Amino acid sequence: MNFLRIITLSITAILIWTGNTLAKDLKTTKPSKAGFDAGRLKRIDKMIQGCIDKGEVPGAVALLMKDGKIGYHKAFGWADVESKKSLKKNSLFRIASMSKLITTVAALQLYEKAKYNMYTELGSILPEFKEQTILESWNNEKNEFITKPAKKKIRMNQLFTHTSGIVYPVFTTKGRAGYLQAKITDAFPGNGETLEDNIRKLASVPLAHEPGEGHTYGMNMDVLGRVIEVLDGRPFAKYMSDEIFKPLDMDDTGFSIPSEDYDRLVSVYTIKDGKMAPFDEAVFSERLPNNTPEWWKLNPDKIALGGAGIISTAYDYARFLQMLVDGGELDGKRILGRKIVDMIPRGLHHNDPESSTSVGLSVSVVTNVEIHLSPESQGTFNWGGYFYTSFWVDPKEKFAGVLMSQINPGNSQMGDNFKLMAYSALK
Repeated sequence: MNFLRIITLSITAILIWTGNTLAKDLKTTKPSKAGFDAGRLKRIDKMIQGCIDKGEVPGAVALLMKDGKIGYHKAFGWADVESKKSLKKNSLFRIASMSKLITTVAALQLYEKAKYNMYTELGSILPEFKEQTILESWNNEKNEFITKPAKKKIRMNQLFTHTSGIVYPVFTTKGRAGYLQAKITDAFPGNGETLEDNIRKLASVPLAHEPGEGHTYGMNMDVLGRVIEVLDGRPFAKYMSDEIFKPLDMDDTGFSIPSEDYDRLVSVYTIKDGKMAPFDEAVFSERLPNNTPEWWKLNPDKIALGGAGIISTAYDYARFLQMLVDGGELDGKRILGRKIVDMIPRGLHHNDPESSTSVGLSVSVVTNVEIHLSPESQGTFNWGGYFYTSFWVDPKEKFAGVLMSQINPGNSQMGDNFKLMAYSALK
């Protein structure tokens, strides 16, 4: 009897251990086992290679997963064109605005702990936002903003939907000279500044519109990063490491890169005179003033910007997305409550009532599939990054895709065609 009991317990332990081991990593499997038609996936290979051959992109890493299985994960082209260094599946990318959804999840962790509610005034957490002004115009002669007092207060929900009126100085046209003079770091911070100081500078410049009365793509997730610091007490970068990256085993994700991994970072390119050219310091200075090209070499505990500052791999980002597909949990680790995850793809703001998409919590969401001229399901959400990275999640199909390249401007149709061909390959 004791012998049988020992055998039973041993078998049970082996089954539990095996189950945990299999669930530990998001595994790559045969396309057919992941729910894809292998023949149709080959169309993607040809399409991406064609974009590289035409000089539209330097290279790309593409990943597709369904029902918790990776059915497609390939690297194409170059990590560095000049040296002919091949891109690899574990190459590191500047994911830019794909950082926003990760920061959103971090901020929602504090929301579900009742550290604030969606109607909490931002100024009650960050006093520098208590009194705001609205931009009316820029006076070139006097070199100053013409403003009026804001009638409304910024509420926390408006940060998630970019309806707060907070701007991106580098992408602003109206009053651009004044915003740039404020020396606000939009995305990629340098040495000698702190997140607190940077957000204080942001609070000192006028809003684009009254809070809640428009949609302006701005530094809202960077403000959320500072909110996290204040409410939690840890530096924003450390919070992200402790509460998101480490629990999800996103081993190659963060706001900085260890020196031994510098060579894994993909080079960035641009288009000059119709041809691909390095996105060098001169281009960086012209297009992204007040930002630092190699921010990823600096200590992120002083300043990390949640809107654009994360470095990651396609696989790591896929793990993050799989957590959302699984309702806020991955490998037995709960990151966010299931019903809180459900809030992300709600159509909370409509820029155009005739559009098939709306603004969710830091993402674009398909909210009217009846007039949506592409194959995504209702509730599919997506976003992308400045250097031509993108993702989507289709909760109904339990299907997600990640595509990473490093070029700006990204005029290629590779991203749209990748999604189309991925959907056409579903079994």
